[in-house]
Amino acid sequence: MNTFQECCWWLAFIVISVIAQALVPGLDALVVGILLLLQERDYRTLGWLLPIFIILQEGMGTRPFGGVLLWYLIVIASFKIGRWLFEVGNFVFIFLLSTCLGGAYFGLAWLLAPLQATPAFDMNAMRDISLVQAVYMPLAWRVLASLRPGEKRDVPE
Repeated sequence: MNTFQECCWWLAFIVISVIAQALVPGLDALVVGILLLLQERDYRTLGWLLPIFIILQEGMGTRPFGGVLLWYLIVIASFKIGRWLFEVGNFVFIFLLSTCLGGAYFGLAWLLAPLQATPAFDMNAMRDISLVQAVYMPLAWRVLASLRPGEKRDVPE
């Protein structure tokens, strides 16, 4: 895939992700793009897209201020550790990673709530959002991996 096609693909991904986040409050739809780039081992593209994703998330207010950077670091570290233990295309890897990241999504919100002067942390609402995040990731990851043109490495089956 040439550079123009790559940029168009990621622009379409960002637009669709922003729409998905507007429709589902609390969802981080951009995280699947990070997982896809890590899966493909395309660190060059990840290097220029990650700051864009962080700026977009901070602007949309999906996470408490500053929490997006920590969230994405947790995603990258979890993927790297999981890749070391499992094959990326293995269903167990995808299931465990999405479950762990759903828990991390909840834990990070709980941890940052007192720092953000949140009057009351709604455990039930955050649990539901974290569950939606955990279910969304493997489904969206699977769809995006199958739609992505070009060389595919470690595509989930």
